[in-house]
Amino acid sequence: MRSAVDISKNWKHVLIACLISPAVEAQVDGFNKGAGNMDVVTSFSYQKGLDYYLADGNAGIERNQQAVTLFAARGITGELDLQLSVPFIWNSTEADFQDASAFLKWLPVNTGIGKGRLALGPALGYSLPLTDYQTEGVNAIGQQATGVIPMGVVQYTWDNGWFASLVGGEVFASDPTPDALIGTLRFGHFNSTHFWEIYAQGQKADGGKNYRGTGDLAPTSFKELGVDFLKVGGKYYKLVCPRIGIVAEANYVLSGRNVDQAVMGALSAVIHFGK
Repeated sequence: MRSAVDISKNWKHVLIACLISPAVEAQVDGFNKGAGNMDVVTSFSYQKGLDYYLADGNAGIERNQQAVTLFAARGITGELDLQLSVPFIWNSTEADFQDASAFLKWLPVNTGIGKGRLALGPALGYSLPLTDYQTEGVNAIGQQATGVIPMGVVQYTWDNGWFASLVGGEVFASDPTPDALIGTLRFGHFNSTHFWEIYAQGQKADGGKNYRGTGDLAPTSFKELGVDFLKVGGKYYKLVCPRIGIVAEANYVLSGRNVDQAVMGALSAVIHFGK
């Protein structure tokens, strides 16, 4: 039986499959690319809004949104990866580039334990708006906030290709957008032909105003809204030729505050460069 080290060495390019979700913490996992390896991903996603979660109840608002995202990840060393993401988002009235993000992930610990390997380390991200996109009204596409995002990563990969990981941290956002705790729990499997995972992902804002709030909680701008959510989803990656693969993803927002109750589907193409 091949070890977790052997599997990951031969299959590093598939692991980009867990990096295409729009939430910032989805860009970080417990796998390294390896020095000199790079993945470039083009992703199209469609989000169907079913309702809108208020702080108390729902708003009866249905919003649909599409996005094309360009993502790249490169292994700088065996332990250090750089990841970049640029999304273009549009809806019924607005279309613009949203917030670009960059992450450095360092996993200095990768040690054999039991029937697998434990990897852990820190990551640091930065996000900033690329354009003066719309932040107000039903068709707003973001909050125009700059963010510094420290995170921690821990992942256990069994020798047979199963893995479980936990990623968590905080988004320190520019005023007036509130800071937020973020986290993602993943479980999945990979081998020489495919990769899949299921995940639960959450965000909890540190206060903030509420859409349709009153008194002290009434916002003067949507930038002040505190966004909470809990979503569940899954991804499947299939290698179609030695350096090209495709990814299908779907997720659903179970609960939240100042966020769409929505179903999202995405299709992505992955190109691998390097070893």
